[in-house]
Amino acid sequence: MNNAFRSPSAWAFFAFLVFAGCATPQYAVPVSASPPLAEEVRSLGDGIRFLNTAPPKEARAPSDGAEFVYARSFSANSRMSPVGIEIWIFDQAGKPLHQSNRTYVQAVYQRIYGWNPVEWKQQLAGTDNASNILREKSDLFWESLAQQFAERVFGDELTPAIYRFGPLCRRKEAEGCQDPGLKQAHRVVVRTYLDARRDPMNPVSRSIVYSVERGQLENPELIFELQVPNGIAIVSSYQEVLDFRPKIGGRQDAVDDIRLWAHLPSGRRTRKQSLDYPDYNLLFVPLRHLVLQGEVANPKKPGSTVHYPDRKALIEKLGALIAQIRTPENARKITAKLNPFLSPKYYYMFEAGGQGVANYRNYILGTEAGIGRGLDPDFGRIELMIDGVRVAVFKEGQ
Repeated sequence: MNNAFRSPSAWAFFAFLVFAGCATPQYAVPVSASPPLAEEVRSLGDGIRFLNTAPPKEARAPSDGAEFVYARSFSANSRMSPVGIEIWIFDQAGKPLHQSNRTYVQAVYQRIYGWNPVEWKQQLAGTDNASNILREKSDLFWESLAQQFAERVFGDELTPAIYRFGPLCRRKEAEGCQDPGLKQAHRVVVRTYLDARRDPMNPVSRSIVYSVERGQLENPELIFELQVPNGIAIVSSYQEVLDFRPKIGGRQDAVDDIRLWAHLPSGRRTRKQSLDYPDYNLLFVPLRHLVLQGEVANPKKPGSTVHYPDRKALIEKLGALIAQIRTPENARKITAKLNPFLSPKYYYMFEAGGQGVANYRNYILGTEAGIGRGLDPDFGRIELMIDGVRVAVFKEGQ
């Protein structure tokens, strides 16, 4: 999930494009283009990490062997969700502050991510809206949790104190329910890692980089990284082995690693609550079914019915679909093509998990927070990396 990639030289990159059949496609990356998003993330250096190791071979539950989990106990899909977190804090000059404030970072991390649902329920006993508080805490988007961490560091607030400090802070005036933060802190970055092997509800390895500056809490920058499943074994009762890679030149293993990086610039949309943050599936679900995997007999096993003669054809198809789903008008046309895929055959995990496939379908295809609203204005450039090399950039307006 957190592989770092080095940019190739101009000559090596040109040679790669020629070899791949991509010397002159519409979406090829110019040598003078901005650095890959992967490089921008890599340039952060090492943050303070709360990362899980790979699940053990004998694992029977996604959380087996995981040290860091987020409890979604009161969600419709109640489960322990293994998650990795990496945190950076910088001053106005860009000097790192996180290592020198490690104890503070660890304490705030524990308060926000390490909540104990049993203790919360006990401490909220008798509170009129206890059930709503517990459900909302369970359901918070990863981006919202990162936002709450930044609120603490900046000594600011967008969300109720109870979510930033715990159940004893139902009233923010209560003792211990305020945090002056770190006065020198100017920028907070939180990277969230989700390992597909440990996520049977959304079996796609991905990371979310949340970055925000002091005074700009409602205008964070986001970077998504999505890795197309390439033969990974999921720790679940279904024991899936997933491979969504399409066939290229007749081979499904023609490429090893396919990743999408998506930039969501700051200032495009005010963000304060979970639904203000777009779901990565707005991008991934259309690509999975209409570009990568297609219609298969058994989606729990490796396979794709989509064929491309070469990488150039894959890049062009992917770019064309991204262009279509950027605007609401065209995105709604795509949802009609996706509707048959949003069924128990492909999304069986929601049927068993409690949310229900129908509810998930309505959410992910909807016009309020789903694909039907389009990728814009949230999404800026979207990059395609194949086997560690950026091969295409899909910009707005293309």
